[in-house]
This record gives sequence, C-alpha cells and structure tokens, in this order.
Amino acid sequence: MSAPLIVSLYVLGTLDDVDKVLADIAIGYFIEKTMDEGKDYCERKINLVKSNFDLLIEVPLSSSSFTFNRIKHITL
Repeated sequence: MSAPLIVSLYVLGTLDDVDKVLADIAIGYFIEKTMDEGKDYCERKINLVKSNFDLLIEVPLSSSSFTFNRIKHITL
C-alpha cells in the first residue's frame, strides 16, 4: 500500500491495525472509521465525483462560453 507524505511523494506502508482506518475528509482533517465504514465512505465519494463529472459533461460548450462572454463584458 502507498502512503502519501506530501501531494507528490508516496512511500510503501502497511496497516498495523486493520480494524480501523483514517479517512481524509478535507485538507488536514481525518476521521477514524472501521474498515467497512471507510470502504463505504470511499465508495460514496467516488460515486459523488462520478455524478458531478457526468453533470459537467452534460453542460453544452456553447452555453458555458455564452456565460463566459457575458461575464467578460461586465465593467466595474
């Protein structure tokens, strides 16, 4: 298993206690969960990212560029 030291540096690691894991919920914030709870959390996050990605794919390119053009011409 790879364990992150920083964003782009990983080292090999092992789990001493396979009953509990730490889930990264935000930058620098972790929560302790059981292995099953951690797996469920990861699956829910993966599904959330996939559904958000699917929503972004559905947005037509022309409507997003139209919004960008409208915003670009606003003067303060």
